[in-house]
Amino acid sequence: MAPSVGQSCEITLDRLLEHVQNVIAIERVNPSKRGGDLKQKLLNREVFWILKLSTRVPLEIIEDPWDLGDSPQRQHLVNPLEDFVSPNNKEDEESEDQFWDLLVKETAKPNRSTSANKEPLNITKSTSHRKSGNHHVTKEGGGNTTSLKGNRFNAEPKWSMEEDYILVSSPHLTSCPISIKIKARNLPWLKERFVDDIILFLDGRRFSDQEWKRLGHFIPPFGWMELEYSEVLETVSALPHVANQQLLLAEKSGETPNCVTCAVVGNGGILNGSRMGKEIDSHDYVFRVNGAVIQGYEDDVGKRTSFYGFTAFTMLASLYMLNRRGFSTIPRDNETKYILFTEGKRDYEWLKALQQNKELHQGILKQYRLRPRDDFGKDFNFTKLLVVHPDFARYVKNRFLRSDTLNGKYWREYRPSTGALVLLTALHLCDTVSAYGFLTHDYAKYANHYYDKKKTKVTFYMNHDYELEKKLWAQMHEENVIRLYKGTKGL
Repeated sequence: MAPSVGQSCEITLDRLLEHVQNVIAIERVNPSKRGGDLKQKLLNREVFWILKLSTRVPLEIIEDPWDLGDSPQRQHLVNPLEDFVSPNNKEDEESEDQFWDLLVKETAKPNRSTSANKEPLNITKSTSHRKSGNHHVTKEGGGNTTSLKGNRFNAEPKWSMEEDYILVSSPHLTSCPISIKIKARNLPWLKERFVDDIILFLDGRRFSDQEWKRLGHFIPPFGWMELEYSEVLETVSALPHVANQQLLLAEKSGETPNCVTCAVVGNGGILNGSRMGKEIDSHDYVFRVNGAVIQGYEDDVGKRTSFYGFTAFTMLASLYMLNRRGFSTIPRDNETKYILFTEGKRDYEWLKALQQNKELHQGILKQYRLRPRDDFGKDFNFTKLLVVHPDFARYVKNRFLRSDTLNGKYWREYRPSTGALVLLTALHLCDTVSAYGFLTHDYAKYANHYYDKKKTKVTFYMNHDYELEKKLWAQMHEENVIRLYKGTKGL
């Protein structure tokens, strides 16, 4: 049953929205799948309640709910929400009407963003960490991070170790004269942000009680706050050793010229009819993300996939929603490696089931696939799976995509989009990066995705800051840090 007025609840808005998108997709693509008029009306009611609790869903998709009153059928509304609504402290209560008012206000205009060229962070160099000194710092009390809960803070807390990152020196240094790493030393705004020896990926050596305590100060994907010690210990300890964080430079070591070229392919509608496929595939490595539909769009987006970036939910939801559009399996080419961003507890549960080749027993993910290994094959080589370190995700948020959302009560819902995380991962692995299918200043001219059958409006949601991302891509393109595809006129 949907929460009543005055009931205390904690709402994870990005999960609500993800579920809304799936519910709407089911309803539009195949209404009969739920079976019968009653279930269809229940579905409408289900959508209504999720929309009523979300602050980021466009108003135009709201349908009049069918009032079930106190009928027994209302019990069917429990399951879709139980993964997203949990008990919380009474002091955090807000009525349904307050949520509804917020929905109207927040969808009327996009988020105000922190400019990509704001004042740089002040950096104190260290042999092991780099710190920012221009934030309000929260004192750690007692050091017991297991008791830290995100709902205790009205905005993102700033800890003294906020910008303590693990740094890993690499024996493989670039010899490319036009490398991003070299440009980062010469552009003042980028020099203050770019850390070329930042850790990128977790492996089995990266868990300790000290690390658990440190990362327990930050919510996922930026840390391990509110996660279970035993689950993180088990999954991280089972990860293969990453011999070299700069794995692409290591692979190209000894080759002349040694410029590692990468294409990062987003899913933006600007790629429809672009004929960029051959150019994309000509790069040394090709990165793709989420619903990477290739079948039928090879001329526009290419065929190769060197790296596929995802969260457990975005992958499974993409497979489900885009199955009929040609995305029935994730990329599984011989060259393909996988980059997992762990945005919460469910990702660690999913990763554990993948590692142990077992079924999921709880949460929304099991509704898509009971056994995660089914998407990768029974003989899956785990050295092909790279799990992004929380330090890197937090570094990206702090240095490149720091949204004003973090300054308010919905700070827990914000994270950079998966596409942005993949692009910035490539920026730290490659010498040159070309970005295709990412937001440009004229994004409104194009459909939301290149595989959309008709033009669909691009919608900005509160859990990402697309305006901030758009400004960052534009700045990087203008200063020749990346090459951003801007339409049929070329790069």
